Amino acid sequence: MKKAVLCLLFCILFLSCALFAASAEEQHRSGEFAWSLKEDGTAEITGYSGKEASLALPQTLDSIPVTSVGAGAFQANDVLAELAVPEGYVSLGDFAFQRCENLARVFLPASLTEAGMNPFAGCPVLEMVSIAGSNPNLRIEEGVLFSLDDRRLVWYPMLKETASYTVPGSIRIIGASAFYQCENITEILIPDTNALTAIGRRAFYQCENLRAINLENANISTVGADAFCGCRRLQRLAFPEKITSIAERAFQDCTDLKELILPEAITSIGEMAFRNCAGLTSIRLPEGVTAIGKDTFAGCLALEEIYLPEGLSYIGGGAFQNCESLQALNLPEAVDYIGSSAFDGCIALENIEIPDMCSHIGAYAFARCQSLKSLTVPSYVYAVNPFTFSGCVSLEKIILPEDLEEIGEKAFFCCYALKEIVIPDPVEVIGDYAFSNCLALERVELPEDLETVGPHSFEKCDRLTDLPDLSDLYGE
Repeated sequence: MKKAVLCLLFCILFLSCALFAASAEEQHRSGEFAWSLKEDGTAEITGYSGKEASLALPQTLDSIPVTSVGAGAFQANDVLAELAVPEGYVSLGDFAFQRCENLARVFLPASLTEAGMNPFAGCPVLEMVSIAGSNPNLRIEEGVLFSLDDRRLVWYPMLKETASYTVPGSIRIIGASAFYQCENITEILIPDTNALTAIGRRAFYQCENLRAINLENANISTVGADAFCGCRRLQRLAFPEKITSIAERAFQDCTDLKELILPEAITSIGEMAFRNCAGLTSIRLPEGVTAIGKDTFAGCLALEEIYLPEGLSYIGGGAFQNCESLQALNLPEAVDYIGSSAFDGCIALENIEIPDMCSHIGAYAFARCQSLKSLTVPSYVYAVNPFTFSGCVSLEKIILPEDLEEIGEKAFFCCYALKEIVIPDPVEVIGDYAFSNCLALERVELPEDLETVGPHSFEKCDRLTDLPDLSDLYGE
């Protein structure tokens, strides 16, 4: 009985807590403002539907004092041109006024002590942010907004005409989206004596004319996601020796990047980190890197040479897709996984040796490798996945492993130069169109226990004259 009572009390307490939390997060509306009740009993603006060009934020909503503007509350408001935040407000949430395309002037009070991730990111005409002189934490210097408690550069004006900017030596963090789409900036200087330890996500996102930044002088250990994404004129990168990781898409679409120096301390490179760096010609990955993620170097059209560390074991999907200048690649013995489309579209790739310990080669992994002439599939691979070698028009010879069990759909589709192939006895399934359009194919050695063959598996193999009747094995 006591256990039942205790269980009931626990359930009541749990429901009460849940209801309290739900009520605290409940959305309210007062005129043109949406708001929620914070734990301290004050209101936070979460949305605005008005069309005022000049707006002074309310000090109360439904008699409740307002102390903050929530994340994205005024995002993409295309009417607001002038904003006054009254005394009593203490914080602006992440990206609170992001992409307010006509916002030109902002007045902030002395009480405002917290600014989240760049509240004014993507405000293209914002040229003046004024802060009450007695504000203890936020400061404007040369038109740039700083947060003093965490020593963070919060916002750099998109309209600022200065081409070169020196980050103050006391700054620890270049905040998220701080230089978002600042097209006039061409050079970022980090002084030799500096406190910089972090570059936030999208910090220099689409600064299309940024050509140089001396990161080697910084004390950063990581570069945030999308930090330099779209910096198309950036030409050279050298990192500080202590950096250990580069986040996803950090340098995606840096199309003019030609030189990249990665220190040995790096152990992690995020997905798409250097995707579409079309000018990059060579790269050396540090010994601590054990995995190359999805699309990491995809679209690096000029990449001719890459050094892969001995401990590399994982090559993710699309890792080198459309690296059109890559001619040869030595894969380390530790590689046991090659993802889908990993080398798809590497049209100049002539030679590649896959380590015998590799157990997975994904679909499309070598599709459209038009210069590839021969290949040995490792013994631990039990299936040639769909489209794996499709479009390898120069492939003359391929050796399949003795324990292979399946050949997928269009696995060798349009391998024009392939003349003969021995399909191992364990293979029971040959997918549809597997060898279709193999125009030079003259000889195929089929397994005795073959169970299923696609009806078009050898379609347009006009030189293959001694193929037995396989119609009894056609799959549905």
